[in-house]
Amino acid sequence: MKLTANQIRYLLAIRKLAETKHVIKSIDVARQLDISRASVHKMLGNLKEMNCIIQEPYSAIRLSRFGQKTANECLKKYEVIREQLKPVIDVKEDFDLGICTLLENM
Repeated sequence: MKLTANQIRYLLAIRKLAETKHVIKSIDVARQLDISRASVHKMLGNLKEMNCIIQEPYSAIRLSRFGQKTANECLKKYEVIREQLKPVIDVKEDFDLGICTLLENM
């Protein structure tokens, strides 16, 4: 399954939140990515349809087994790319999305 850069970005954000929070809500994802709750709601619906996350109405978000595997694979690639680009590119707000765009096209 091919993921978009934004889908990768969301999976990585949810994975990161899961490291420190037992209960992840959509507001947590919105704050982590600095985007609106409406955008998060829409993307979570997409990720749920793709079987990447599990979320019952009005409940916490968690990665499915498939979502966890996918997020872990993306994170490994993300970290390699980030380390390679860090010395030559000033880190800016869009740096993370740029790396996710590279991952999308791999």
